[in-house]
Amino acid sequence: MPLFLPVRTAQLFRSIFRRSWALPVGALLLWANWEAPAMHHYARPVEVTVWQLAPLASPAAAQALATRLATEPGVAACSVSPRTNCVALVYHAGEASPTALYEAVQRHGARVIANPPAPTASPAIRQCPVPTSYLLVMDQIRFALNLRRFFGSAQG
Repeated sequence: MPLFLPVRTAQLFRSIFRRSWALPVGALLLWANWEAPAMHHYARPVEVTVWQLAPLASPAAAQALATRLATEPGVAACSVSPRTNCVALVYHAGEASPTALYEAVQRHGARVIANPPAPTASPAIRQCPVPTSYLLVMDQIRFALNLRRFFGSAQG
């Protein structure tokens, strides 16, 4: 009886090796389920835009504008600074677009002066040779194959 466990284990490994397709599939599932999925996978993606406004009348006017813009469809968060006269909008790209938000700002009585400066050329430091889009796709594949997300709960 003491040889029963090693014999069964050897049989298990032999049966796995006979099915050569099972090794890559098993390795892929092990990689995907090694850690619980990160919390950012459960949130909807958002985009951010910041615009310079014409000077506002008062801090109360800035607060009123922020309150009205926050009720626009697709807007997740809005902040208007009376000191710098900037509006920052966090929105869901599938529900709102920058042009719709621009029109909403105009409709609520503010005037956009200029967009923030465009990003300059990439820095001269070494960059990762793997494109960011590849890493994002790998992260999405890992989340799709992660079975632990069905047995846990997102707590915050």
